[in-house]
Amino acid sequence: MSLKVKADISKNRLYFTIAGQAVKKEMDKLYTDVRFCVADLKPGFDVISDLSECNIGYLSSVPTFRKIMNFLITKEVGEVVRIINGKSLILKQVLNLSARICGYKPIYVSTLEEAEEKLEKSIKRKGIRFHVNHLPAEYISNDVNGKGNIHDLSISGCAIESATLPVSTHDEISIKIEFRQQDVPSEEFIVKARVVRTQGDNIFAVEFKDLDEEIKDRLWKCLIAETQREI
Repeated sequence: MSLKVKADISKNRLYFTIAGQAVKKEMDKLYTDVRFCVADLKPGFDVISDLSECNIGYLSSVPTFRKIMNFLITKEVGEVVRIINGKSLILKQVLNLSARICGYKPIYVSTLEEAEEKLEKSIKRKGIRFHVNHLPAEYISNDVNGKGNIHDLSISGCAIESATLPVSTHDEISIKIEFRQQDVPSEEFIVKARVVRTQGDNIFAVEFKDLDEEIKDRLWKCLIAETQREI
């Protein structure tokens, strides 16, 4: 296994490459190197991770992989781009892991050039998107109640799938989101939102409206707690 980690301060960007079998000892070294490099970057830094020649088949490496993700999140990472060979085993491994945990939602590309281009052309989001599992949502559109499942969520908006009530772009709706975890009180959010994108009748994305800093902080802490839950 080989590792390469570097920070480009002028671009405010972190690069790391993992090649070969991702074993725990080397993943722990990667975690240390990532922490040192991130110290030189500003909040909102982007990440390009080259996993095209990597294999995370060893279960012992998964906790460290998650620890790196959580560290980047707490340091207010911006966009994350992963370079993955579409025919390789790593793509299935990473997608399977991502489907089981809450974590940032990366962009997948096949080359470094494509990754650089994606970041150069991307519009900076107001908050990193988190993939979330089994998080239901209720919403009201034109005084009619609907339900769905949140596919991804940030402090600035979310995407809802399996929606029972169709909506249209620019609709103003109200959404209720509730986080439930064992041994801690549940957290409920009722937010106003504007529909910014629809896909068919049962998938749509919204931008939250008029969230004050206290609510953003509460929502952020809930998302962080979700990333730290056991699989």
